[in-house]
Amino acid sequence: MNKLYIVLAVLLLSNVFCFAEMTSVEDVKKNVDIIWVISASALVFIMQAGFMALEAGLARAKNSINVALKNVSDYIVAACGFWMLGFGFMFGSSALGVIGFDHFFLSLDGDPWTAVFFVFQVMFVGTSATIVSGAVAERTKFSAYLAISLITSVLIYPVFGHWAWGSFLNGGTKGWLENLGFIDFAGSTVVHSVGAWVALAGVIIIGPRIGKFIGGKPQKITGHNLPFMFLGVFLLFFGWFGFNGGSTLKATSDIAHIIMNTILAGSFGGVTTLFLSWMLSKDNLPEAEMIGNGIIGGLVGITAGCAFVDSYAAMIIGISSGILVYYGTWFLENVLKLDDVVGAIPVHGFCGVWGTIATGIFIKQEFLDISGNTRIYQILVQCLGVAVCFVWTFSVAFILLKTLSYCMGLRVTKEDEEVGLNIAEHGASSSIFELSKSIRNIISSRKYDKAFKIRDIEHGTEGGELAVQFNHLIDSLQRTFEEKERALVSQSREIEAAHDKEQRLRMQLEKKTTEILHYVGDLLKELNEVTAIAGRKEPEINELKELSISGRSDMKRTMKAIYEISETVGIISNMARYIDDISDETNLLAINAAIEAARAGTYGRGFGVVANEIRSLADSSKENAINITDKVDDVSDNINSSLKIAEDTESVIYRITTEINNVGDGMSQIIGHMLEMKSDGTKISNMLRELNILLENQEELLGEQVRIN
Repeated sequence: MNKLYIVLAVLLLSNVFCFAEMTSVEDVKKNVDIIWVISASALVFIMQAGFMALEAGLARAKNSINVALKNVSDYIVAACGFWMLGFGFMFGSSALGVIGFDHFFLSLDGDPWTAVFFVFQVMFVGTSATIVSGAVAERTKFSAYLAISLITSVLIYPVFGHWAWGSFLNGGTKGWLENLGFIDFAGSTVVHSVGAWVALAGVIIIGPRIGKFIGGKPQKITGHNLPFMFLGVFLLFFGWFGFNGGSTLKATSDIAHIIMNTILAGSFGGVTTLFLSWMLSKDNLPEAEMIGNGIIGGLVGITAGCAFVDSYAAMIIGISSGILVYYGTWFLENVLKLDDVVGAIPVHGFCGVWGTIATGIFIKQEFLDISGNTRIYQILVQCLGVAVCFVWTFSVAFILLKTLSYCMGLRVTKEDEEVGLNIAEHGASSSIFELSKSIRNIISSRKYDKAFKIRDIEHGTEGGELAVQFNHLIDSLQRTFEEKERALVSQSREIEAAHDKEQRLRMQLEKKTTEILHYVGDLLKELNEVTAIAGRKEPEINELKELSISGRSDMKRTMKAIYEISETVGIISNMARYIDDISDETNLLAINAAIEAARAGTYGRGFGVVANEIRSLADSSKENAINITDKVDDVSDNINSSLKIAEDTESVIYRITTEINNVGDGMSQIIGHMLEMKSDGTKISNMLRELNILLENQEELLGEQVRIN
């Protein structure tokens, strides 16, 4: 600011000296106009610092130096290119209102007004060129950006500028749009939309920043210094007084009205985005970036008609421009999926279009009366102008930038973008950048010993203090790693000793397991033989079991028969006793018969003979009955003895059968146990083999561990 005051003081002093030589009022007016336009040029030049601060604040710290260099470089490149060719194409003598063909490599030859006009227009072309910078920031090659700035200032901007402003230098032949009545007082379309449409082509061709869109959804990448962004907004607001006021190209009273409209539109644009973001943002909080862009959007919108509309129209243009900024930014990111770092396209493009059309809508009737155009006609001409601007600027910029992308490439590599353009494009560094790089090395390698200390420490800053503490941390880590390394060496030696001991033990264990395997193998062979023998004996035992069961069954049948004989003998014994009883009764009867025969005498002699025969028969029967009874008793005794022997035999057979069954079952169990033992032996053998394999693997692992340590 102090420098600005010095410049103004010098200009005023020079004006004082001019007064001393003045000979007419016309000379005074001419000198005052020159002073005003030069002063306005200085104000517009401050906008370069505003654009730089705005873009640097909204970019990340790793690209801030690149932003500053671009904003300086695009101005000086634009100034050189515009002096060589651009000024001639824009303000040279017109060829059918299409393009100028003289005033190349401009030589003034004592023409102060042309010099002043050139200075003012250089500020405009610098503004148009620098708009592109913010949109394509953080991923564009520095060399490619300089080429874009040169193309814009030498060809794209001057040609359209000639169509709209071709007669502004000396009132010569008008450009074809100007001749139709197209109005763009300070350049809503000529300056701002041209820069925005070049930026749109660049954004499409270059593509979004890494991480801007994830899964198709835009991610907010916050700038590193929002207060710096607002410093840029203030500088732009301040410079806009010269941008719009200086476009009068004269020191007239109209300047006050123009600057008033400028203030109103910018303020209402900022208020609109303030409340829109406050009400509609995710957290219902005012968004800093949106407020700043709303102010600039309002300023862009009023630029075309600031000299032709009243204050109420300026308010409406500011409010509607703020709405365009808010929803235009959303549309650009969520629908078109384009990454515009600073919002240059909605701010300078959308608001530039609207401001130019709004000039036709809100232009005061007195100006229509002067031009002789109707309001509808004026609106249509304004629409034609913004459409022609888009078609010309976007198509030419897209073709040329696409060609550049094939020839030299527009975008930096992924690695350069991630490390930041400060380092990748300019070899610059800072505490924060080196710290970030060191931490990225740690993350990528997952080893703290890959960290490096910060060399360039910015003492007295937060980043510098952080770098100092980080270096202390690295020193501590390095000491820790050295101690760890010594501990690892010691541990490695202990592991080697343990490994040797383990190897000896393993060899002993292998020897023992080999012996056990040998013993188990012999045991399995013996079990196989026993199992085979038991298998061969098992059918014989089963046959013996069947015979014992059959013998017991036969013995039971024999015992049953003996029981039946015993019952028959009992019957015979009973019958013999009955015969014996009959014999006794017969003897008594024979005795009685003999007594009666004796009493009968001769007549009873024959009956006596019969009685004797009966007695003789009874005696014989008795004798026989006694013999039968004796025999039956002998037989009964023998039967009882046989029955007891049979019962004893059956009991013995039962015990034999039981024992045979037990033997059979035992043999089956023995065979089962042998089979289980055989299976277990096989398992033991397999486990021992696996143990040997594990021991071998352990040997390899221990060897690997020793090598690692």
